[in-house]
Amino acid sequence: MLTTRFAGKVGAAAQIIGLAAAGGALVAALALPFVLTGGMTVRNAAAKFNTLATPELGLLPVRSEILDRHGNVIAFYYSRGIDRVPVSYSRIAPVMRQAIVAIEDSRFYQHGAIDFKGTIRALVNNLQGHAVQGGSTLAQQYVKNVEILSAANPQAAFANATMDTLGRKIRELRMAARVEHTMTRNQILTGYLNAAFFGNSAYGIEVAARRYFSTDASHLTLPQAAMLAGMVENPAAYNPLLGGTFAKAALARRNTVLARMAQLGYITQAQAKAAGNQQLGLNPSVPQSGCTSNSARYAAYFCDYVLAVIHHDAAYKKVAARLDGKGGLKIYTTLDPRDQQAAQNAVNYEMPPPPSSVNPGKNAATEVLIQPGTGAVRAIAIDRPYGFGPHQNSIDYAVGPQYNGSQGVQIGSTGKVYVMVTALEQGIPFGYSKTVGFSATVGPYTNCKGQDTAPWQVHNDESERGGHYTLYTGTSFSINVFYAYLEQKVGLCNTIRTAARMGLTWPDGKSLLRPDRAEHHYLSADNDPSFTLGADNVAPIDVAAADATLPSRGIYCHPVAITRIMIMTSGQNLPVESAGCHRVLSRRVADAANYILQGDLTSMGTAPWDAIPRPAAAKTGTADQYVSAFFVGYTPDLLGTVWVGNPADPYKYPMSGYPGSCYRVECGGVMYGSMAPGQTWQQTFLHARLASPPLSFVPVPPGDALFALGNGIVSPAPPPKKKCPPGHGTNPPCH
Repeated sequence: MLTTRFAGKVGAAAQIIGLAAAGGALVAALALPFVLTGGMTVRNAAAKFNTLATPELGLLPVRSEILDRHGNVIAFYYSRGIDRVPVSYSRIAPVMRQAIVAIEDSRFYQHGAIDFKGTIRALVNNLQGHAVQGGSTLAQQYVKNVEILSAANPQAAFANATMDTLGRKIRELRMAARVEHTMTRNQILTGYLNAAFFGNSAYGIEVAARRYFSTDASHLTLPQAAMLAGMVENPAAYNPLLGGTFAKAALARRNTVLARMAQLGYITQAQAKAAGNQQLGLNPSVPQSGCTSNSARYAAYFCDYVLAVIHHDAAYKKVAARLDGKGGLKIYTTLDPRDQQAAQNAVNYEMPPPPSSVNPGKNAATEVLIQPGTGAVRAIAIDRPYGFGPHQNSIDYAVGPQYNGSQGVQIGSTGKVYVMVTALEQGIPFGYSKTVGFSATVGPYTNCKGQDTAPWQVHNDESERGGHYTLYTGTSFSINVFYAYLEQKVGLCNTIRTAARMGLTWPDGKSLLRPDRAEHHYLSADNDPSFTLGADNVAPIDVAAADATLPSRGIYCHPVAITRIMIMTSGQNLPVESAGCHRVLSRRVADAANYILQGDLTSMGTAPWDAIPRPAAAKTGTADQYVSAFFVGYTPDLLGTVWVGNPADPYKYPMSGYPGSCYRVECGGVMYGSMAPGQTWQQTFLHARLASPPLSFVPVPPGDALFALGNGIVSPAPPPKKKCPPGHGTNPPCH
């Protein structure tokens, strides 16, 4: 036994002697330039630290902010899931700086680039067979944290940065030496506190202060600072939010920090005792979680749309890389909180999210608000809580699939707008009239290749049996057969070209003039006469942008939700996507369309009960078989589109009878565009941010040729009927 002990001591002594030599070599190696023996890997790894001249590193991921049009935070976005907000040295409470130095590197302001005393002690411990430990200065820990946070895969980087090997320790020493030659002590301390992990997804002292105490780093008290300083050694073991033994461990660790601070003279023994007698005093804040966070609840779908635009649109390719990499962006959006709240309250009231006795059919409602003339999306509201749990939804029914949306919706008779505009462009006056029956077979129609389509059998709604209508009254009363003939008169191809010019596309953004097999449109839209009745699926946001050309007096603007993107650290602005506003209609045609569509909200139209006390225009839409209902309404300064339908299967669950037709006002019968959609629009526009005093539409001059056959409101007498020949029938009537 004595021989064994002696041999062990001799072996240890030999190791220590060897270590002394190795230590000399280590010192020499650390002093050599990075390009020498074995230094290439270290040099490359250390190169990233060359720019670490200030605490605002520019290398580490920082959370980004999504802001409304007034600069208020909607939500935070975490690059690689890391919540981190760097702060300057002056914005960290002195007791916090003292606490971390006391417990992690008490000789921080005395030792040189490397604390050789601590390092040699750790190496002796390691050579004796113990795990690698000790000797890490704040600079070395800072290096390790930077490597983890700046890696593409932080989890893998963490495993690599915590390997129990001497090679890893030497590598950290080399990089720490570089850092200590390029940064001041206070900068290193600030950088360390901004990169340290405090558990519960809190990276950096600012986020940690908010997570555990709902305060900021500059207002941390002595007991709070001591607890946070103690946590960095092992955030999981000292996690006070878990309570029980973990909270007791955090309390004991905090008091250890206080004792060390008193020992080093940062505080008095009396201060340490008084702070040690206090409870942890936790006041935790709920961590933000992107678009599912509480702050984004009222605008979650808008938030989701903004992120989807950044990740999809080519104009934001570099922004997306930055957002998911370094982060640190302020993303200013077009969201108006008042408009958003008005829309969200309206959809939730008229069509409450299921389960609800008011909405037993489990229908969904969505509304999009767009500012004419700018393309600014002011609001996106859906009557479903955003999320991925029970009774939640993550599909944005307002937009296309490329933006986390649906495959589009049917818009019913709001599709007549594009036929009407085409007619006005061709000079067809307001008083143009035609007598139509309840149903008709209309054709042929001609597509853009000059090919005839099959005749179309169309009928009116049950409430409209037929009669004599003008362009004005045929629109206001939404007469299907009248519009089938009008579409034939102006040309199906011309109608689709008008819609495309006004900005309407397939839901995924592709042209209506081409097939879109991905959207199950195997023919271009100019092959479908029922386009005028909104039978083809489109996205509500695209309808809003297209129809906004009317209140903007002929100017189309692509929908935009982002106005500015700024890098927090430098203030540099990154390019944002343009609305590309340009003229697509003459002012005369747009003003004429506004004149006709104002009739929809009067006793001449289908939605007089949806009117608001200011100049407004609208068009209702009800899809065939009542699979959906739609409403487009606008003032000169704001336009909204509202869709209501069953997202599960609109054909299996149509909005007719009980429970499909139910909404806030009634239950039973059938759902028309003037009902839940129109009522939603009305409630929204009664509370939205609109011009005061109200703006008016520009009237069509009385002498304009469009009044050649009258104002269209007063229908000219129909031509006398001729006696039909035997066997002809009366549908269509004989003239």
